[in-house]
Amino acid sequence: MAKWKMIRKSVFLSVLVVFCMGLLFICNPQTSSASDKITWNISLWGGERDWTRPLHRWAEDMKNQTNGRWIIKLHYGAVLSPSKENIDGIKAGLFEGCQFCGSYAPGKTPLSRVFELPFILPQDPEQISQMMAALWEHPAIKKELLKWNAVPLFPAAITQYGLMGNKKIVKAEDFDGIRIRIPGEMARVVTQFGAVPVMLPVADLYEAMDKGTIDMGTLPWPFSFGAFKIHEVSKYVTTNFSPGSNSCAFLANKDAWDALPDDFKEMHKKWYQKAPKVWGDEYKKGEKKWLPIYKEKLEFVRFPDEERAKLLSKAEGVHKRWIKLMEKRKLPGQEVYDYFLAKRKEIAGF
Repeated sequence: MAKWKMIRKSVFLSVLVVFCMGLLFICNPQTSSASDKITWNISLWGGERDWTRPLHRWAEDMKNQTNGRWIIKLHYGAVLSPSKENIDGIKAGLFEGCQFCGSYAPGKTPLSRVFELPFILPQDPEQISQMMAALWEHPAIKKELLKWNAVPLFPAAITQYGLMGNKKIVKAEDFDGIRIRIPGEMARVVTQFGAVPVMLPVADLYEAMDKGTIDMGTLPWPFSFGAFKIHEVSKYVTTNFSPGSNSCAFLANKDAWDALPDDFKEMHKKWYQKAPKVWGDEYKKGEKKWLPIYKEKLEFVRFPDEERAKLLSKAEGVHKRWIKLMEKRKLPGQEVYDYFLAKRKEIAGF
């Protein structure tokens, strides 16, 4: 009888252990073994273009290197989230990765927007992405992203902005009265010459230009104008405006990242390290594709150096204003600004 009780007790304990392990798995769905298949959904707006095209190669590479265990799905057209709410979706865990632009969500990542200060960036696309990677290393920026449960996915920044539309801009004063789509801090320069900035999502720009409610648009040069067909509703393009860029890149949900097996992380990190060159090369391909198309349709305008200098002369005041605003909010604006300029010196030499 005692032996039978011991057997029943042993069976009971075995069942209990199995039950607890099952319960633990249910409560921790992110826990994964080497044989589990992991699916990531990436929230994107617009369609496939130079800025997103390398993601397809990354997704395919991760699938192949993990023998099909890491499946990355790219969702275009803002079907998972409105473009302005991608970082909210990351925080809520609605998807594992996304595109993000600081000016689309003002106030959510204020320190990161040092990246958007006018005339602060180098011209070379690869160096611009290197600047983003460097910025993400600052402790205050890491902390800012973690408020949204976000970590860097790729420092694949976008290029310097160009200027396209239906008004011919040949001097600074020509901005007077121009309704222009331009991101926040860059807008503070042209407003000093009378421009009327309107910040709307890029997906809405074509219709606004076509209806004449917007005169000019600034977008990453040259690919974004073509990707959103802005050249089809424009007459002029200014190639050397180059006021800066937006604080745009790709983010991941921290919980999703932490849950990845270590070998997956190592595979991705190799892609992360080469991202500035990969995206830089993609942008150079875009120039070869889009410039001939634009030249058939548009009048190319070069902004005279002395006129561009007038814009640059207003940039310093915008920079100081941003620093003061950050400090007023008890954020280390001066520290981040000085750090950013030091990294620019290392990367671009000025």
